[in-house]
Amino acid sequence: MSQPPEVVTYDGLPAAAGGAHSLRTKRPAQALDRVRTFLDACTTPVGAPAWGFRVAAGGTPDETERLIAAATDSLGGPRQRSRTHTTWNVRPDNVEAALAVLDSAGAAVTAYGGALAALTLSVAVDLVDPADGTPYAGMGADAYGGFAVDGYGRRLGQSGVRATVGTSASSLSLWLNLPGDSRLEAGARHLQENLSFKLSGKHWRRWVPTRAGDGWRSVKETSPLSGGNA
Repeated sequence: MSQPPEVVTYDGLPAAAGGAHSLRTKRPAQALDRVRTFLDACTTPVGAPAWGFRVAAGGTPDETERLIAAATDSLGGPRQRSRTHTTWNVRPDNVEAALAVLDSAGAAVTAYGGALAALTLSVAVDLVDPADGTPYAGMGADAYGGFAVDGYGRRLGQSGVRATVGTSASSLSLWLNLPGDSRLEAGARHLQENLSFKLSGKHWRRWVPTRAGDGWRSVKETSPLSGGNA
């Protein structure tokens, strides 16, 4: 069996850098459009996307209760109530209804300045080769033996996206896996062209086989966009 290509990953952004990129709009519908533009152009889903809706504690009591009632009316009973949040699962065919509830809250925030409500999306994806619009040949978690890169379920070769579309701000967290061969630069440019923010130059890593050949280790990688394409 041939060795799969080295992998160049983008972790955007790590928790130390704030956890995610801002989508640079306070309008939830526009933020969600930006997420969908990226997903449609650059990825294919691996499994079903997980949509959720949450209302935070700490807002004005009247607005918080109104939002909880509106979400329950549109989405059904909440999945969980805790001291900090009330959360719902959202079916894919109910996303627009959840967005309407979010829009009804305007720019409402908690007493600490955070978004009072948010629509969330988590999905595992394969990145697509801009040359033909299909997933990169030789990539995917199976090609790398399901190698775990951390304790949070991320696997080498398997990309993932988490979007948070909130009342006061929206963000996109990216775990991107590109082939570390001749396809790298074009692939990175394709990603950048379909994002509404600039990818960081500091969060790229190249994964190479261990000396024993029984795993993978990462080393710092210069951004493939550093040639003035970013």
